Amino acid sequence: MSRRRVALFTVVVVVIAAVAAAVGWFVWPRDSDFEKAAALLPDDTLRVTWTDWERVRDEVGDSDVYTAATDRDLSVSSLAGSADDIEAQLGFDPLDADWELLGHSREGMVVVVKLPGDLDDVASAFKGAGYTEPSSKRMDGAVWEGGPDVLASLGLTNNELQSVAFVEEEGLLVGSDSATYLRSAMKTVTGDEDGLDVTPLTDPLEDDPLDATVFLEDYACEALSMSQADEATQTVADGLVDDAGGVSPLKGYLVALSADEQLSVVFRFADDDQAERNASSRGSLATAEDPGQMVAYSDVFSDPTTEADDADVVLTATALRDGYPMANLAAGPVLLATC
Repeated sequence: MSRRRVALFTVVVVVIAAVAAAVGWFVWPRDSDFEKAAALLPDDTLRVTWTDWERVRDEVGDSDVYTAATDRDLSVSSLAGSADDIEAQLGFDPLDADWELLGHSREGMVVVVKLPGDLDDVASAFKGAGYTEPSSKRMDGAVWEGGPDVLASLGLTNNELQSVAFVEEEGLLVGSDSATYLRSAMKTVTGDEDGLDVTPLTDPLEDDPLDATVFLEDYACEALSMSQADEATQTVADGLVDDAGGVSPLKGYLVALSADEQLSVVFRFADDDQAERNASSRGSLATAEDPGQMVAYSDVFSDPTTEADDADVVLTATALRDGYPMANLAAGPVLLATC
């Protein structure tokens, strides 16, 4: 390659890298909206919930979006239940969003909402509601502080909106329960720091999820542990795990619903060998009754299959109406997520 071509190639790579770093939303090579959105979260995030509102609206058709999404378990939104009040007080309707993402770490939480339309009008509503407008970069990542008193005066209980920031160019509203945590999180949103990578758990998915809950690292072992249940329930669960052949600790856990009631559960393990062993045991547990949730999995989903995929085990099934898999499989204690 000639020196001229090398120089030209270098310039192109540098330009592409600069554009990609401008806003975390364009991080390459993540493919799905969920993966790109998750990359906006701090890399110490342990739990993520995702609702693809644009596709949920397409899925439910002419039905009332909130009612239909709730009935079919197509939303894990933290804002949807207060949508009317949020629109009245803060100028945006979460149900009209393109998507919504919530991340929890041990330091705080951050919600990211991609909104259509003019964010300037939304910012004006926040200012009118009592939020303190930043002196610079008001629509480019600076933090608008409200706090619990402002939120309470509006009759809202959504703590993730105590402080907010806007990235107008990308249509993003970002909120947190802590102004300090939000300032730190915005470094990821604006591309100054690397964000969360959920692709080890999302790569096995056949389709992009309408909604999903993800537990990173070994957090599922903590959040979904059977130790939350009473002693009798733990004894029953231990017996079921023994009958299934035993399990290995999780290094990641994802529950996702896609179009046409397709349910996917991804279990991540330390290595391929653990995944091979757990494909059988997790498949056996998928046919059991969960003593922690007090529900038979046969009432939650049908036709489950499990398959090892490198260090992952992927369970696919058809979610049943009124089975509420997102609630029964992603809020502890959960037998299927036993460590």
